[in-house]
Amino acid sequence: MIRWISLVIVLVAVFAMSLIPPYFFRPADPFQGPMKAVSRPPPPAPLENYVLVIKADSEKEAMYKLGYAHAYYRFFQMDVMRRVVQGRLSELLGEAALDTDIYFRTRGLYIAAEKTWAYIKERYPQFADLLEEYTRGVNDFLASNPPIVEYLILGKRPEPWSPVDSIAIGKLIAWSLSGGEDDLYLKELVDALGPEFLKIALVRTDNTPILPQKASFSPLGSNNWVISPGLTATGKPILANDPHLSLSAPPIWIFQKVETPGYTVMGVAFPGVPVVVIGTNGYVAWGFTNTGVDVIDYYYYVWSGDRYYYNGTWLEAQRRVEKFRVCDLNNNCAVRSIDVLEIMHGPVVDFRGQRYAMRWLGNNVTLEAIALYMMNRARNLTEFLNGLRYFATPSQNTVYADRYGVVAYFASGYYPIRDGGYLPFNGSRGEGEWRRLVWLPDVLRYINPPYLATANNKVADANIYLQWRWADRYRHDRITELIAQKIAGGRISASDVMDIQRDVVDISCRDAKALLRLYGGVAGKKLLEELDGWDCAMAPSSVTAARYAMFVYTLQKLSWERFNVSITFVPFEVTLASIGRGLIDRAIVEKAAEEALKINSPWGSIHKYNIQHVLSSVFPSLNYRSVEAPGDWFTVNVAPGFAVSHGPSVRFIVAFGDGVYMMLPGGPDGDPLSPLYDAMYIPWVRGEYVKVG
Repeated sequence: MIRWISLVIVLVAVFAMSLIPPYFFRPADPFQGPMKAVSRPPPPAPLENYVLVIKADSEKEAMYKLGYAHAYYRFFQMDVMRRVVQGRLSELLGEAALDTDIYFRTRGLYIAAEKTWAYIKERYPQFADLLEEYTRGVNDFLASNPPIVEYLILGKRPEPWSPVDSIAIGKLIAWSLSGGEDDLYLKELVDALGPEFLKIALVRTDNTPILPQKASFSPLGSNNWVISPGLTATGKPILANDPHLSLSAPPIWIFQKVETPGYTVMGVAFPGVPVVVIGTNGYVAWGFTNTGVDVIDYYYYVWSGDRYYYNGTWLEAQRRVEKFRVCDLNNNCAVRSIDVLEIMHGPVVDFRGQRYAMRWLGNNVTLEAIALYMMNRARNLTEFLNGLRYFATPSQNTVYADRYGVVAYFASGYYPIRDGGYLPFNGSRGEGEWRRLVWLPDVLRYINPPYLATANNKVADANIYLQWRWADRYRHDRITELIAQKIAGGRISASDVMDIQRDVVDISCRDAKALLRLYGGVAGKKLLEELDGWDCAMAPSSVTAARYAMFVYTLQKLSWERFNVSITFVPFEVTLASIGRGLIDRAIVEKAAEEALKINSPWGSIHKYNIQHVLSSVFPSLNYRSVEAPGDWFTVNVAPGFAVSHGPSVRFIVAFGDGVYMMLPGGPDGDPLSPLYDAMYIPWVRGEYVKVG
């Protein structure tokens, strides 16, 4: 069980919304009374099989139409995401959102977006023109004063869009996949448990590496998989991707197809950003999962007021004043302000009363938008790699396939070479300086494997620290196990790949049974006997599945909750090793078994999807309905927790020679009054697909 870095895009706005008292909002349920009469203009672009289709005679026209359509279907979602990065949610939502605003304003993501946009305008004017056309499309839609339900509820008006806002959404996604405060939480565990815990956490010898060879860094220099043509039913490659992110109403993605005279590309995009992130253009196909490679460092110093000691010298920190407008329902606003210090390593943040400077690769000018634009247009591996070179952060397990039969894997992004990186550095002594950046595809790649899968597990056994919180190996190992079984039965089809994406067998039960054999008491032996007769399938109808889930949950809780960290922060493999070495009291195995045996209900009765709209605390009817969720933390069809709010944010399959298949966990239209608001949700729960190309 881990805190699913790769499974989660942390839409902090959701949590801020949940704190807002009901009396803040106007008493209007959008599914009842006068709101039902709100009518929108006809859609600017059609939805075909839940796909937004844009046809244009030029790229500029396509970008304009796409901006208009994104705003039509998803503007409130776009606005919330940009306000998270701007630190301006409290203008929309009031006092309850102020802490969220302070968090993001302090870290400077929007400042980095502004710098990136200025750089793009200067160095890449052709792409800048396209992004400005997209922005013009968004703003022309807003200028028509359309009724947008959420603003009617809040009594607010939407503000114009900016190209910087599109770049800022990319920064938000990158931040949420980069690890946040992991180093600081790890320090607390090491302080409490000693260096032995650090050894266990860093080594992770049980974790299966994606790449078979050791990665060597010399001075010079979610689930997805690909299957080579020789193993498929069509004799052409298959690529599959189901990135695990926050499940929200509406979904985090919109599926789109853009047709221009020069190229046609389809796949998922973030509303507010015009480029396809995961997709295909008929020539190439690509998918991403998060590597978790560590590109954030923290530094502590000796301070004297605003001066800090660095390498024998006292330096003055720069101070910027950040002002926040905190507005109530009637737009009566109070201004709050904070001072933020900036030093050579980045902004200074507070963590449990301690000052740290934060250095994050994404606070530099980074060009992921350029990378994706080039990948959208690529016609072969060389052109695809030319685009991938611009992709800095977040580092991704990138799988690739093309119509010519090539399949490949690359760990994308750039990695800072420094000594360590997993614990905060003593900045006053000059520790932790980034000596250079390595482009990861130079050392972490595999061209034309028979097949290869990634599931946020360890990329490679490297001669340098890359990250310590790789996902547990279980999803990766189950995918490769299933692919091998399919190969043994004949050539693999798109239907076989769908079966794998729907799989709910949790092979972590094999390790759990070994733990119970070693350390279980009376309850442990009784639970072990039950697990020995079980197929490890986390089916909603299974009582044993519910007991197993409670056993794993209780182990994590008893191991880590007392250290004031999330119980999913530490990977399950690390928990098992910590118990095995006696770092964690082995008596918790029996206690966890006792809790598990108290469960007498099937898994589906306590494990349900909980997919919410950001205004759900006041209007729960905006949520998708709660239904039984198959799977768990470690299944290919992932569904962590008990109230499931993370999972496959899209299921996407490109089978060259056959077709393109997908399904989203919701609907393409963000308007709660639209019949398409949740149109794909139940088919997604059932594991169904639509053919879209």
